[in-house]
Amino acid sequence: MKRRTLLILGLAFILIIAGGLGSIFFYQRLDAEKKASEINKKFKYDNSEELVLDIKNSASIHLATSDDEYVHMNKQGLNFGSKQKESATWNVVKKDKKTTVTIDNKVSDKTLKPAIFNFESISDDSIFLKLPENYKKITIKGDKVDISADDLSLAKLDVDTKRGNFYSNNLTIQDLTINNKFGDLYVQDGKFEKDVKLVTSTGNIHVENAIFKSLEMETKNGDAFTANTKGNLKISNQYGNTSINHTIGLVDVDNKNSDIFFHSNNISHDVKLNTVHGNIQLEMDKASYNDNKMDLRTDYGIVSIFNKNLSSETSFTSDKGDASIKATSKNGDISVNEIDKDDTKYEYD
Repeated sequence: MKRRTLLILGLAFILIIAGGLGSIFFYQRLDAEKKASEINKKFKYDNSEELVLDIKNSASIHLATSDDEYVHMNKQGLNFGSKQKESATWNVVKKDKKTTVTIDNKVSDKTLKPAIFNFESISDDSIFLKLPENYKKITIKGDKVDISADDLSLAKLDVDTKRGNFYSNNLTIQDLTINNKFGDLYVQDGKFEKDVKLVTSTGNIHVENAIFKSLEMETKNGDAFTANTKGNLKISNQYGNTSINHTIGLVDVDNKNSDIFFHSNNISHDVKLNTVHGNIQLEMDKASYNDNKMDLRTDYGIVSIFNKNLSSETSFTSDKGDASIKATSKNGDISVNEIDKDDTKYEYD
């Protein structure tokens, strides 16, 4: 019995060693094939005013600013065992003042995996693009495209996709326009000289730490969130909640079937909040309440201000002050609560 146990343990140890050596061998071949098939392409800026990136098939695109006058494309090589010869191709065509780059991202048709260890984590199907600042406008379009952008500086960026997410950090752009059907839009730490327009039919929109002339957000089935923004806000939302935190500028929110949360102090611009089927919660410092006109109305709800008794449960108005704070709901409550004049806190939805 003891000899049988030792024999079984010995065989198990041999199998583990053999499997480990096989996985190491597999990894080495995988790494060698990836390096051999890695894609590095570029072309020099050709005095075009617009660059169009037309993405075929599904793809994950990473954008960054080029440190020269070239457009660069990099993609990791093919998986070991793939029958394909290329993982992505591009075709560059210039016509008049527009250069169109068609990128065909190939979908891997076969991948071999080691029996014991999985090295999928070393495989990255993303396409990395570095873009020069020379173009007056860059357009990205595709059916299924996830886009991430870090430390990107451009004149104008337009994104038109049917499905995919957009994530950005530290953008410096004059104009940003995103039209999407299905996917989340996330903008963090952005400086926009002019206008920003973010539209998605089904998805959340999140803008934080951003400066702009105007920001327009539109979603039908998702939440809208802003925090620490400077510029005029216009938000349209049908079936999601809207949350605005610490903003400087005009605010215009039109919700249909959801709640509105407004949290800001030192208010000096007009605020207009409207929802049909939802509650409206306002949080502000006492000075913002005392120094601005107030117009709060609900048809089938209750108006509450600092938990005080009001002469009317469905409306409240005051005519003092320069800026106007207006909140209306057809089927919801409206409440005003106090925060500190130096408050900087906010919470994510």
